[in-house]
Amino acid sequence: MNIVAHQLLSYKIPDIQLGNVLGEIVRGKDYQNYPQSIATGILLHRHIDSFTDSHPIVKQTTSIFHKSYGKFAPIITDVIYDYFLIKNWYLFSNDEFETFKKSCYELVIGTEILFPKKLEKILNTLIEDDWFDKYRTYEGIEWTLHHLTKKSKFNHHIADMGNSIKEIYLQEKKIENHFLEFFPQLEIFCKKFIIRLMPEYEVLIQKNSVH
Repeated sequence: MNIVAHQLLSYKIPDIQLGNVLGEIVRGKDYQNYPQSIATGILLHRHIDSFTDSHPIVKQTTSIFHKSYGKFAPIITDVIYDYFLIKNWYLFSNDEFETFKKSCYELVIGTEILFPKKLEKILNTLIEDDWFDKYRTYEGIEWTLHHLTKKSKFNHHIADMGNSIKEIYLQEKKIENHFLEFFPQLEIFCKKFIIRLMPEYEVLIQKNSVH
């Protein structure tokens, strides 16, 4: 899953949200260098990714792009699932999307001192280019995938992922059905994972959940 989903699945718990962001770059056992609540967010990030990548429904979506984009097909799936998350936002959040986006950006800005320089640069770009908003439209998805292609160190060896917008458009309903079947399962997994490591957060999770 991509960053919008990672943040939503942190259930508005700031330390989990921060850990989920740090999960982009913290590797191995380095999560142990952080307080338990932030470490839980880092581990949650990893488990969201592994649960998603191995899920048979997600693999059905990824297979749509595999012939043209090979091992980069999961990146396309991650991005387009954020699009369908925002499209169906009312099913998964009690907050307006704009309110959610604003709170996530404010959290990043207010805690940037905690982020390594490499991640700080990425997050500054995310806010300046308003990536959350770009995931709301096909034009924004195309821009994002094109941007990710340019940033890849393998960009001379892969097709521009932005071109996948054609397949996305043609198979929108199928992909959306995949997402709507998969995401509630991911929600259950994340709630159980956080509560198992930090049982004191169960009340907050229930409060901040639609289901």
